[in-house]
Amino acid sequence: MASFSTSAQCSTSDSACRISPRQIKQVRPKLPLLKILQAAGAQGEIFTVTEVMHYLGQYITMKQLYDPREQHMVYCGGDLLGELLGCQSFSVKDPSPLYAMLRRNLVALTTATTALGGLPSKYYPGLTLLSFRDQTWGLFRVAWP
Repeated sequence: MASFSTSAQCSTSDSACRISPRQIKQVRPKLPLLKILQAAGAQGEIFTVTEVMHYLGQYITMKQLYDPREQHMVYCGGDLLGELLGCQSFSVKDPSPLYAMLRRNLVALTTATTALGGLPSKYYPGLTLLSFRDQTWGLFRVAWP
């Protein structure tokens, strides 16, 4: 059984360990997303999820990608954001395309990475994101070989 910290929940029956959202302090955006965040004023390469969401909002506002009459609609076709999302538009009322893009483009830096030798989670292919809701990371599942 793997053990990260007292807040990790481990099970020997499925050889998996769940990491609590409290362990996820910061994320590292992949380069295309980092360029979007920097265009909106972000500095550095490591952020909290709240900061990522803030700069995405700033980017959408700065580029005027929202519909002025229906402000929940974001039209990002022809923009780098649209390329990352893989769609022409989305509604903030159903942000699932945005969350899917964040899952693909953010590398979580957890307290567990220290326990695993200090390497970012991208070096552990069994570490995958299960959910992302309300600007906070959900649980991670580590499947050990």
